[in-house]
Amino acid sequence: MNHHMQRSGTAQFGFIMALISAISFSMLGIFAKMLYAVGFSVTSALAWRFVIAATFLWIVVCIRGRVQKPCAQLGGAGRTAHDSTARARFFRVFLLGLLGFSPQAGLFFLTVKILDPGITSLLLYLYPSFVFLISFLLKRQKPGRVQSFALLLSLAGSVLTFWQAGSYPVVGMALGIVVAISYALYLVAGENILRHVDSLWATAVIMTAAALVYLCISIGGGTFIVPASLRQVILLFCIALLATVLPIVTLFVAMQRIGARDTSIISTVEPVCTNIFSTMLFGELMTGRRILGGSLILAGVIVLNLKSYASQRKVAAEP
Repeated sequence: MNHHMQRSGTAQFGFIMALISAISFSMLGIFAKMLYAVGFSVTSALAWRFVIAATFLWIVVCIRGRVQKPCAQLGGAGRTAHDSTARARFFRVFLLGLLGFSPQAGLFFLTVKILDPGITSLLLYLYPSFVFLISFLLKRQKPGRVQSFALLLSLAGSVLTFWQAGSYPVVGMALGIVVAISYALYLVAGENILRHVDSLWATAVIMTAAALVYLCISIGGGTFIVPASLRQVILLFCIALLATVLPIVTLFVAMQRIGARDTSIISTVEPVCTNIFSTMLFGELMTGRRILGGSLILAGVIVLNLKSYASQRKVAAEP
């Protein structure tokens, strides 16, 4: 009885953490839009976001004692091999942040500047469809009936939501789709690179790479801005800590408690929250057509996750 209650309490805590993560992530585009309104450029906002986030994450990593260091007890050839492995691991994760995460993060912020956060968030959630498409093209992994049905749901939702001439800038729509594709590529590439690597450490390395990218771009391009008001400082810390660090940490906690699949299903409330906040704060128009289309996109994501989760449970149950 006590064991059952303990498991139930763990699951409830994991659910709450996953919900906090989704709601926090949903505020990313909102805070970005607010930063633009107070005079920040896209690259400067990104530079400050990643500098603050990386600094905080490295502090957390060091406190947890999970920094990937060579073992002091190893000597001679063993220590050299360990050093080489650690450097190679760091280089691969850093490269993922440099070439994978940084471009899609920049494209997302640029899309938010052109479109409303709610629409940008819905476009981003087309990424599961692109993950399956990329896996099919690169790995020849054919989607099954359930996956195909989920992809059709996402496609139908996209047509319903966005197929209306003059509703949204073509450039913004194109960028939003590119964001989803780049995020899918990042996930496919990161699947092998991040395997058996501490998640928090890897996130700190990726954030560091992104910080260097956007510091160089903003300073080199003359767009770097030093916050000159309390409002700007508060928004920068909100975007770095509340919409970046907090959702990442709570996401990891949720995955430890309830697993990656359940966490990802709960995470589908993210674009819903973004659309609600965007409507409340920016007067973003919510039509019945857009609600239905967004619901179909999210239904596709949930079907994909449920199918994958069911398959995982079946394999786990087999001897």
